[in-house]
Amino acid sequence: MSNKKDTRVSAQADDPYYVDVPRVAVPDLENGQPHWLVRPSTIRLLWWIFGVILALTVIAQIFIHLHDYFTLDGFFGFYAIFGFVSCLAMVVFAKLLGVFLKRPDTYYDDL
Repeated sequence: MSNKKDTRVSAQADDPYYVDVPRVAVPDLENGQPHWLVRPSTIRLLWWIFGVILALTVIAQIFIHLHDYFTLDGFFGFYAIFGFVSCLAMVVFAKLLGVFLKRPDTYYDDL
């Protein structure tokens, strides 16, 4: 026999849609300590590292000559700004799309 506990949730007799679902152990705890990627200090450090990398890539434009194909892409930091604005536009579009595609919580109950 294994030492593994039965982690299945018992089915509730009154709910015909309830299914036995195995419980998954919380992966972010090791010996009582959270996983290193979910610690606030690590998250803060990763934000700083990514910020420095972003700043270095923008500053590298001073030393590297880029050939601009259009007038607009020759400006300093254009690609960083373009990437940020594109990401922002995708988030706003997804939020607006969610407003139109959203269904009430009882949508499938009414079928």
